[in-house]
Amino acid sequence: MQERQNRPTQIIAKEFEHIVSRIILFSGLNISPESGADRGFDFLAKYKDEFWAIEVKFYRTPRAQISLIENAILRLKHQAKRADIGRCLLIVSSSLPPNLRESLATKFDIFLLDISDIANWASKSPDLFAELESLVDLPPIELIKNAGNLSDTSSFGQDKSQNIKKSSDAYTEKSLQNEDTRGSELCSEMKEIARGKKYWRNYEITCEKILRYLFPGDLHGWHKQKRTDDGLNRYDFVCRIKPSTEFWQFITQHLDSRYIVFEFKNYSEKIKQGQILTTEKYLLEKGLRKVGIIFSRKGSDTNATKMAQGAMREHGKLILVLNDDLVCEMLHMKENGDDPSDRPFELADNFLLTLPR
Repeated sequence: MQERQNRPTQIIAKEFEHIVSRIILFSGLNISPESGADRGFDFLAKYKDEFWAIEVKFYRTPRAQISLIENAILRLKHQAKRADIGRCLLIVSSSLPPNLRESLATKFDIFLLDISDIANWASKSPDLFAELESLVDLPPIELIKNAGNLSDTSSFGQDKSQNIKKSSDAYTEKSLQNEDTRGSELCSEMKEIARGKKYWRNYEITCEKILRYLFPGDLHGWHKQKRTDDGLNRYDFVCRIKPSTEFWQFITQHLDSRYIVFEFKNYSEKIKQGQILTTEKYLLEKGLRKVGIIFSRKGSDTNATKMAQGAMREHGKLILVLNDDLVCEMLHMKENGDDPSDRPFELADNFLLTLPR
């Protein structure tokens, strides 16, 4: 993890959004004084005689994640339609391969700028370029120099390399209907489950659906492991990690854990140190599974936190606890095209930074 990015994603994202707005202005596009946020996107801009809805997305991982970008596009299209704005521009901090850019632009009738384009625009101002470079990892200079026609605002809105075509009204309506609402649905489903032993199975089933929605390309295997806690037969999951984002890379590379354990605690109160101790027993250093994530309705109490700190300090085992609010926040992030793994990344980062001796 780079020191400059060991800060909450929300702060870095806000800084990225701010510098992008300055780069846009420097490049000749006019950002309207009317707030785009009131309409559900970041900026309302005007180029020539057309208004544009602009959304800026910061991702910790340089490589583009297609599912997140598609969710961001659909949400932007939906909000632009509501505001009666016909043109949409999505700006991402990731790198988009040319074939992916063309495919998405054609499929959704949208303009896309990636980090190479933004860096190309910023390169005309040494101060802006230096500020951007201090905030994010920029691609090789060759990619920046060859970012394409979008580096020249005179061709903005007319870029043939993206093979833009106007969508029919029928397609637009269809795309709006397909906007991802799964995160909100799963959040409501989870919160409607009563707490306590009687409903542990309902909670477990919903948590599995949540994990599969949040991390479809990051977790594989989904091996159920039977155990008996509190006199009940329960299952946790042991998953194999595919390190595609910074959080999963951190787990595999820095914590040397190729697998991760998930547990689901439908308790009425915060979990206590005994539940942390039980989880720790299922983390095996020689089995390359040194990380566990516990879903707990109300989180963990002080003694449980101390027990988790001891497990990390003495055995190198990381145990994170996610309460309902944090899980719902991650679900909404995925729904909006943001990376849900940013939240456990920040949780782990803070846990390790504050780990007592």
